[in-house]
Amino acid sequence: MRVVHSPSGVALRLVPGAGSTPPFYLAETELTVAAWRRFVATSGYRTDAERGVPDDQYTVGAFSAVPSGGREWSERARWDQIFPLLGAEVLRDDLPVLYVSAADAEAYVAHFALRLPTAAEWERAARAGATTRFPWGDEPDGACRCANLQDQAGMRRFPDFNVPLACDDGFALVAPVASLQANALGFFDLIGNVEEWCAAAPGAEAGFELAGGSWVADADGAALSHRASLGRHARRDFIGFRPALSIVAP
Repeated sequence: MRVVHSPSGVALRLVPGAGSTPPFYLAETELTVAAWRRFVATSGYRTDAERGVPDDQYTVGAFSAVPSGGREWSERARWDQIFPLLGAEVLRDDLPVLYVSAADAEAYVAHFALRLPTAAEWERAARAGATTRFPWGDEPDGACRCANLQDQAGMRRFPDFNVPLACDDGFALVAPVASLQANALGFFDLIGNVEEWCAAAPGAEAGFELAGGSWVADADGAALSHRASLGRHARRDFIGFRPALSIVAP
């Protein structure tokens, strides 16, 4: 399967066309802390969390996990200060970047002449030809081979997790990208790890779509058809993104 590298250094993998829908490129993994750090170094960009752009009634910071497993607002939460309400969590360059809003994601892709995928494009890449509820079948069994979800590893750390999966992927929090198996097209973590921003539909009032579930998602949230929606400046510890690139006809 063809892979190219964008000006940002991110590896982009080809998603074949289907019927009248054209092929396109999509990042092989969720955007990492390392990739975001390079963007900040070259652009001087400051995220909504750092600048205090309003998210509901809040300004500086983001919603972040507390020891019970719920979320509270923390003024310290930002892409380079992860999980501040849990104590000292290690920031690794191979983790997906967290606490980035849809506006932040748009700034990144615009800087490198990329774009966010639509929800339909995201699902085409995630399905990789599958017609089942999950990429691996219709039952959640087997999820931990390829998706970091709300499971027994998380249950041991967060007692308030609701209906965790029976399997154990070894990650109580967000995992380094590509820690688990790739799908049939070679993409990692399209299901689980972080929910991913997708481009807002023209004229949509509900905000930007989120797809893919995350490390706090149960089986329903991990389904290929699952969608959520948040406003342009929302930021959480379970949301990230991956860039896309259109193929321009010669």
